[in-house]
Amino acid sequence: MKIFFYIFLFLLQQHCDAAQRELVIVSENYAPASFIEAGQITGFDVDIAKAVFDRLGVRYTIKLVPVARALNMLNNGQADVGLHFSYSSERAAYLDWPKTAVWDADFVFMTTKANKARYPLKNLEDVTRTGLSVGIIQNNIYHPDFWKAFPSPHRENMEFNHQLDPASDAATNLKKLAAGRIQLFPFPLILSRYMTRVMQLDTITTYDWVIFSKPYPNTFSKNSTWSSPAYHDIHALMQAYNTELIRLKSDPAKFNQFFQHYDAEIKN
Repeated sequence: MKIFFYIFLFLLQQHCDAAQRELVIVSENYAPASFIEAGQITGFDVDIAKAVFDRLGVRYTIKLVPVARALNMLNNGQADVGLHFSYSSERAAYLDWPKTAVWDADFVFMTTKANKARYPLKNLEDVTRTGLSVGIIQNNIYHPDFWKAFPSPHRENMEFNHQLDPASDAATNLKKLAAGRIQLFPFPLILSRYMTRVMQLDTITTYDWVIFSKPYPNTFSKNSTWSSPAYHDIHALMQAYNTELIRLKSDPAKFNQFFQHYDAEIKN
């Protein structure tokens, strides 16, 4: 009988360890939403996530990894929560999204001041007509209208329209833009001012029209095994998270302070 008692204690300990483990949050390097500064992971998405999960009494660890690795971690249950991952039908096989997005982004084309003067673009049709090279971020979800303008039926295999030039992150695209290796880069307006200032890209500007808008929610892994005494599974945590995020956003002026700290501002 002793052997069964010890087995029971072992299994109980394993269950308690699993229940009490830290929530694993992953994000890409996407300044100023999530990035490393002075050796610390920071950014307005990071600060908002900390505010919500601290309020919920949840212990967590945050990791910055490339987008493809973050999605793989969420898919196999190595990570529990992902910051600013947009919805797609492919991702919905292993991810859930709360009803409330953290922020909404107006995407504009970033370009050089010289290109803006040379090409007075007004819409996506102008871009396709000129044949200019457009930098994109691999694995990012763009609006259906964007893909309609630049058909890429096999983009899951990293095969893109001839005008599109993929890169791993925004900083790489901005360097390519400044060097003249691409002419356009679609990017959220609220991030553009910070990136150009920090990277000291004085030649970079934006077009004045919006390509598309989309929400940026956080996401929860369907394959997560995380639990705690207060939240019996990841779905229960997601519901509590959504409620707390709504409360946090109920004071627009206070919520906007998360963004203003990083020289960004959202629409109320």
